[in-house]
Amino acid sequence: MSNLLKYRCYNNKFFLDYLPDEFFINLEKNDRIEYRKLRENYKIIESKSLQILTLQQEIRKKQQLVQKLKKQISPSKSKDSYLYKMNSAKENLEDIIKNFQFSISIGLRTHKTKSKGFSSPKFYLRVTVFDKRYKNLYIGSSDKIKSSLSNIYNKSYNNVDSENLKDEIKVLYSVYIRNYIWKNNWDKFFASKHSLKEIELWSSEIGDEIYRW
Repeated sequence: MSNLLKYRCYNNKFFLDYLPDEFFINLEKNDRIEYRKLRENYKIIESKSLQILTLQQEIRKKQQLVQKLKKQISPSKSKDSYLYKMNSAKENLEDIIKNFQFSISIGLRTHKTKSKGFSSPKFYLRVTVFDKRYKNLYIGSSDKIKSSLSNIYNKSYNNVDSENLKDEIKVLYSVYIRNYIWKNNWDKFFASKHSLKEIELWSSEIGDEIYRW
């Protein structure tokens, strides 16, 4: 197809834009303004349409890639499946993984005293391990916790409320317990107190390594 024919018949569309400049020059002023708008917006629409087509093609390719990746990690008994390989390795490491499985819950208790009636709430922590054994630990008052956290992390905790203190204690004890079990065992853990003061001393000894656990 010649360039001229291709230009005139491209996509079988005929449009005012294809008329020669002489046509434009001989138009009235207002018609030239409108004609210019027509041509400019036609070109913009044509350009945007091509962009849409390109993006749609990219989307189809991305969707195909997504399906391919999903298939690679979906449940399968094939030895080429990444999930199969992972679960196989997990089974072989079951004893090691199980040893580091534990959960932590924290609660508040208010004790009645003879002189003041009721004391400020105290924090208690329960550690439950993989074999359902658990240990209750006394943590202390919110002021005591804030003081220890400030010493450990070198920043103020004065404006931290009880719920956020619970989160902080959970993270701190999780880190401590993982490190403790790596060095010792659960039997020794259950035989020890693990007071907040001990955790504070441990954190000063381990230093920045605390962030690795």
